[in-house]
Amino acid sequence: MSRSLLAVVFVLLLAGCSRDSWQRSPGPDDAMKLVPWFAFMEENVAIQPYKMNRMPAEGAVPIDGIEPPLQVLPENFPAINALRNPAQRTAESLETGRKYYEIFCQPCHGATGAGDGPVNEKMFVVQSLLTQKANDLSDGMIYSIIRHGRGVMRAYGEGVRGIDRWHVVNYVRQLQGATR
Repeated sequence: MSRSLLAVVFVLLLAGCSRDSWQRSPGPDDAMKLVPWFAFMEENVAIQPYKMNRMPAEGAVPIDGIEPPLQVLPENFPAINALRNPAQRTAESLETGRKYYEIFCQPCHGATGAGDGPVNEKMFVVQSLLTQKANDLSDGMIYSIIRHGRGVMRAYGEGVRGIDRWHVVNYVRQLQGATR
């Protein structure tokens, strides 16, 4: 009789279990749900800060400093032309500008800025930096073109960062022979 009673109890226990109960055993989270002031934690959205792309806080200063986000568009030309080069044209500035120019600019614009780089031999569209039109560009415009690109020239804002763009502007001015 005790065997049949044990079998009935076992069958009743099996019938009372759901599929979820079979697939996992009780864990610490189940115990925490029993405490009223911890139960709300299970209902909230999980925050995973290293897996979520979040925008910087309003007014946060980038590590390079604050830069105006001016795309090279006609409506931005007055603000772009008003930008002033904070980098003095020193030997150190020109050397830094030359270094970045050789990496990012020389393949298209050539060593002297004449637009005769090896990429231009295939594209036939690279502008010379020695023309009067290029000479007439403001420092802010050259800076913005380096940062955001223009026409077929891609943006180099990620490769040439912050003050180094102004050093490239100084080096371009030296190539142009300008006395700015």
